[in-house]
Amino acid sequence: MAMILFDEERKVFRLDAGNSSYAFYITPSGRLRHLYWGPSMDTTDLLDLGGGTLNVEPPFDPEENQNGRGSQLWEFGPNDLGTKAPASAIVRNADGNTATDPRYVSHRIIAGKPRLPGLPSTFLNSDDEAETLEITLVDQPTKVEFLLRYTAFRDLPVIARSAVVTNKGDAPVDLQKIMSLTTSFRHEDLDVIYFDGFWAKERQYHRERLQGGMRVLGADSGYSSHTMNSCVVLCDPKTTEEFGRAYGVLFVYSGKFAVEVEQAPLYRTTLNLGIHPVGFSWYLEPGESFQSPEALQAVSDNGLGALSRSWHDLIRQHIINPKWRTAKRPILCNNWEAMHFQFSKEKLMELGKTAKANGIEMLVLDDGWFGKRDNERCALGDWYANTEKIGGTMGELAEAVRSLGLKFGLWFEPEMVSGDSDLYRAHPDWAIQVPNRRSTYQRFQFMLDFSRKEVVDHVYETISAVIEEAKLDYMKWDANREMTEVGSLAFPPERQGEIAHRFILGVYDLYERITKRFPNMLIEGCSAGGGRFDAGILYYSPQIWTSDNSDAFDRLAIQYGTSFAYPCSTMGAHVARNWFPQRYSPVETRAAVAFSGTFGYELDLNQMPPEELAQVKGQCEFYHKHHHIVEQGDYYRLANPFEEKTVAWMHVTKDKSEFLLTVVFTRWDHAYEGQTLRLPGLDLNATYTDGEHTWTGKRLAHAGIEISHSSFRSDMFSIVIHGKRV
Repeated sequence: MAMILFDEERKVFRLDAGNSSYAFYITPSGRLRHLYWGPSMDTTDLLDLGGGTLNVEPPFDPEENQNGRGSQLWEFGPNDLGTKAPASAIVRNADGNTATDPRYVSHRIIAGKPRLPGLPSTFLNSDDEAETLEITLVDQPTKVEFLLRYTAFRDLPVIARSAVVTNKGDAPVDLQKIMSLTTSFRHEDLDVIYFDGFWAKERQYHRERLQGGMRVLGADSGYSSHTMNSCVVLCDPKTTEEFGRAYGVLFVYSGKFAVEVEQAPLYRTTLNLGIHPVGFSWYLEPGESFQSPEALQAVSDNGLGALSRSWHDLIRQHIINPKWRTAKRPILCNNWEAMHFQFSKEKLMELGKTAKANGIEMLVLDDGWFGKRDNERCALGDWYANTEKIGGTMGELAEAVRSLGLKFGLWFEPEMVSGDSDLYRAHPDWAIQVPNRRSTYQRFQFMLDFSRKEVVDHVYETISAVIEEAKLDYMKWDANREMTEVGSLAFPPERQGEIAHRFILGVYDLYERITKRFPNMLIEGCSAGGGRFDAGILYYSPQIWTSDNSDAFDRLAIQYGTSFAYPCSTMGAHVARNWFPQRYSPVETRAAVAFSGTFGYELDLNQMPPEELAQVKGQCEFYHKHHHIVEQGDYYRLANPFEEKTVAWMHVTKDKSEFLLTVVFTRWDHAYEGQTLRLPGLDLNATYTDGEHTWTGKRLAHAGIEISHSSFRSDMFSIVIHGKRV
């Protein structure tokens, strides 16, 4: 069955992805106009939506009929031609102006989906999982060509989009803006949901009514950032977790990005997603091309939860390396919170012995093992083992850890260099910098110029040597500062606007080379915690450290916001000490929260109170037994931590045979009389048991399960219920 159809007579494209349809058309002048995005529709119904206006253009176009300014729904908007919507592309041509008006030339529909060169992108397991539409547009005065790609997935309500810009003219041009995705909404009153934050408080949920004018949700600091995530949702104001229309967009990119949302009069709304245009440009000589990163769009008519589950399935099936798709992730213990820089081989071995005795599978040595690194002020970039500090070679330390029956992992920060380092003293020109300006020394480090191949080559060789010697099972890839003074001494002035993107391409190149050379090594992404949590990193690294903040109370909000786009199998989540003396969380609750991620420990096991340490083995056994429900099942948010003091969520296996229900009572209240939680996603005709109680699926779904006042004994008390189909 075809997923992409073209009505030759009316010039309408229809893409059917999962249970959704997406449609747009070619106007008589060759521009692309949006028509529909929502649940599946027939072409006949879509044509009716045009209301007889499929051939209408705005007033600036003398070739066609006139209509109210700003009332058109753009699919790829021009620039500087009287339109009211934000432009999809801006090209500064040889004359110095930025008028850009791409028009249709041709199209083709192909089976499968092409990969994007040098960039992470969704992939197929077989060509019949998707079809791709390629549309060629040309801005005739400049001869700049735009190849727009749309890939419709057969079984998911998701469309992947990107663009290739090629200078087919005779003179150089400057690409100053290129959006990977443009779409529009007609006559809809919309809420916008976004996820902002900062260090230790990432992806905080916000929902607001969309107002008139332009709204830019994004980050221009070089990374996808702590401050804003590239997942943005527009929805009906009445949409809930399980009911109503929701539209989502997500960027498969780790650099600076912008989601532009503009609501024009009469509630005509345009949404753009792409590389943030501030500071961006790409110099195109005749014949040169630029490939935009991939943007994803998904729609749900069954609430925010269904939208999230579509994202989760897409990421697990079409972004994460198939090797890690269903593989159990090892339970790890990271030494950082236990020792910081003050570790020794003896301390590590003692921690490892306790870890092994309690069911933990891997020991991770964090920062401080390399060069002369005894504090955060020096040695980044000097990727050779400090043999005195670790009591021998790295290979010997790794073998000692494995002799305990544990796997072994190391921390790296490949993209950075300390001013006080052998590497920086030898190659100061290898740092990101702007001539004649002082470079900001952030966190006592500079960023290496990954736009230069020789820099990436050097880092690859030095890091690979350590990985090879230690036969690493795991690598924690950190990145602890943002870009400032973005420039490169290796590129001419007209290409300085390319450096931020070229840097990210260098990061991807290093990831690609390391994952190919060491395919069995698990990589966990990190960026001062969760500062670079995006689908681009997940293409190489199947899990990301969700936040440096492992406080159970704060993690309820952080993991809630993260779950809107990203499956729990991608969230690094560990049991840690109580971060704040003013707020105590029992170790049972810290584990209950961490179970909804890639489980581990971030503390000194040997300093735990005996009554807490006694629970570690049971927690590890629980995770070993039930990890498949969390890592591969469907996820349901049952209560919002930003609005309610009883926070709850549930994981359900795809065959609906098992579920894990977690409830955290954040604040004890003597007047609290309990709560009933209805559990969606179960088999209504089945019977479930937790070993003590038995319920029918209908009872759990329609009447719910009662959480009584007596169930909770204190603040941050938790309950985890494992239900299994009888």
